[in-house]
Amino acid sequence: MIKYCIGCGIKLQCEEPFEDGYVNPKNFDEVVMCKRCFRLKHYGEYKVTNKSNSYYKNIIKDIFKMNELVLHIVDLFNMGNMEYIYSKIYSPCILLISKIDCIPKSVNKDKIIEYFKIKYPKYKEIILISSEKNYNIDLVLDKINKYKNGKNVYVLGNTNAGKSTFINKMIKNYTENNNFIVTSYMPSTTLNVISIKINDDLTLLDTPGLLNDGDINNYINEDIVKKIGVKQEINPRIYQIKEKTSLLIDDIGRINVLNESNISIYISNNVTIDKISYINNEKFLNLESIKIKVKKDCDLVIEGLCFIKCLSDTYFEVYMPGKVDIYTRDKLI
Repeated sequence: MIKYCIGCGIKLQCEEPFEDGYVNPKNFDEVVMCKRCFRLKHYGEYKVTNKSNSYYKNIIKDIFKMNELVLHIVDLFNMGNMEYIYSKIYSPCILLISKIDCIPKSVNKDKIIEYFKIKYPKYKEIILISSEKNYNIDLVLDKINKYKNGKNVYVLGNTNAGKSTFINKMIKNYTENNNFIVTSYMPSTTLNVISIKINDDLTLLDTPGLLNDGDINNYINEDIVKKIGVKQEINPRIYQIKEKTSLLIDDIGRINVLNESNISIYISNNVTIDKISYINNEKFLNLESIKIKVKKDCDLVIEGLCFIKCLSDTYFEVYMPGKVDIYTRDKLI
């Protein structure tokens, strides 16, 4: 009998204890969840999967060719792989921007929508959502019913973009089903396509999240991953830099600001930042480094960690673990 885990979607197996999908053969007939998901759900233990990014891309590569509606979920604080998914759009697609409740209330949300409309015009709709706060979930359902071509609707996005949290909210709001999807701070919780029937006319298909080699989450330990994950409204850290200054980012890395500037850092409230003298402190100088110029009214992005808004041309020297993507973009806020 073939069975699939209700948590991650992987095929259950009893032969290889250290491979994905393993369950104790004595309990195979009764269990509905693999050992990995069971330990994650009940004990918060995370086991690294052995799947590569090519595995996930192979699963989703043909989805857009099916002419089914796709929901692309993007974490506003971690938009890696967005260009890749956007380049594959051939069927109707709605962009859902998650964690909007974590953006400061003073920010004009309409300008965020306009930013994405200009940059990514192929999306049928762009909707700001918060699955935690149940914000705009009814609107999403209305738009799904407007654009879907059949019963199936695919949900795509990066790892930890909020796909499973969104689907769990859909299950809670519109079904009597209590079989929620396993969610985690750590990447690659979902390993295969999971089918979730919402009603007779709508089935959501949760797909494995794409990995991003440039995401800082790949290079830090689990405790730090939990700390940098944005879960509540952030308070931007505002700095008026008068001379060369170093900012120590918790136990993660270092940002040197090399000229006079005003900057605002959008980062998890749980992350500490220590402003220190540029000289006579060598902490984190052994990490990978990059020098980068950020033009006025642009952002510096450290993938998975933060973005920094600059009010004037600013020169940075950034030290981060591993090969983290560090780049500039037009200002988001």
